[in-house]
Amino acid sequence: MDILVAVHLCIIVTIARQVYRRQAVLKEVFWPALLVKLTSGVCLGLVYTYYYPVADTFIYYDDASQLVSLARQNFASYAEFLVSSGLPRSLQLTLHDPRALFLTKITSIVALLTGGNYWTINLYFSFISFLASWFLVRTLCHYFPGARNAAVVAFLFLPSAVFWTSGLLKESLAIAGLFYLCVIVLKLWFSGKVRWHHLVLGLLSLWFLWKLKYFYAGIFLPVAIASLACRAIIQRKYTMSAGMELAVWLLILIIPLAAVSFMHPNFQFNRLLHVIVMNNAAYVRQSNPGDFVQFYNLTATLPGLLVNAPWALFSGLFRPLFWEATSLTQVIAGVENIFLLLFFAGSLRGARSYRKEPHRLLILGLIVYVVLLSVFITLSAPNFGTLSRYRVGYISFFTFLILCNNPLTKYVER
Repeated sequence: MDILVAVHLCIIVTIARQVYRRQAVLKEVFWPALLVKLTSGVCLGLVYTYYYPVADTFIYYDDASQLVSLARQNFASYAEFLVSSGLPRSLQLTLHDPRALFLTKITSIVALLTGGNYWTINLYFSFISFLASWFLVRTLCHYFPGARNAAVVAFLFLPSAVFWTSGLLKESLAIAGLFYLCVIVLKLWFSGKVRWHHLVLGLLSLWFLWKLKYFYAGIFLPVAIASLACRAIIQRKYTMSAGMELAVWLLILIIPLAAVSFMHPNFQFNRLLHVIVMNNAAYVRQSNPGDFVQFYNLTATLPGLLVNAPWALFSGLFRPLFWEATSLTQVIAGVENIFLLLFFAGSLRGARSYRKEPHRLLILGLIVYVVLLSVFITLSAPNFGTLSRYRVGYISFFTFLILCNNPLTKYVER
């Protein structure tokens, strides 16, 4: 099996070399970033092996291994299962949730193509996640050369984001889809068009994101659509102040938000509030005392949500702080959060220049996306360990925002 892993690692390096040769910029960070990503995937597997009592990464692998056995015995039944929502009686899969089943199916395909070794699958998932991160950073550097270092840190080297988007996890493929969708949005923003192969990959990315982390997509899509639509209005030479832009953007946002509410039962307003409270209660019951975010009288009502939203936002961005840590992993997360808090404080000074930013609608969209996703995820999953993993959907974007045009960033760079 060690030889099998080595062979596929050589394949990954060969593909990476082809990508590297096409780069005109950032060549000095390509291989270090790839090394960090692949190593993080391996470390994730080791952490789940020796640290966590329940390892969903290995559950996905075990379930996928059953599908591989089915494929070798009866490929027709396997192929039928891939395109259906049913479950063959001969299989005793552990995870039956639709999102988990989708990842299990994808994992089984990768396993069939790579020999079925867990560590090989782990490396390929990490590599896919890296490629999406790399393409996003390259795109950001192309359109915003001054944000080069901020993009590199936020999307390639932010410790928690790199770790929890590596290896055999839903987050690896979901974030890959999310980041590539951001590439598509940036191309539409600056050129108004995308090539057909980018569009195909964009649709595939959207499908993966919706299947694996529909709540990421449920906020990202309305925000992206509202931003692009508002920009199209402005490009028709309608002069607007920053306040008028905000008002128009919010009005446009209502339409895609309403459309998304019909795309998944959990997005319906009344059900959304109940789902948040039910998930919160479930995580609290399973958490040790002091190992979760505590809220004041959280109820399935709009006032109950709004009164807790500021604390949820702060906790989703900056907690656990290192003095709140109860384990080694939380200590590491706490140190990272302290740095985020310091750089956030430094970024407030530059917030006054928002009105002068030529692409302030993009900034507005990022801020709204980060705030909404942070609040809803923290309210729904208040456990610190779970929160550190789930917040990868927004924490890199937040880090990018606070590092750009930040006096502390400029001081560190000097």
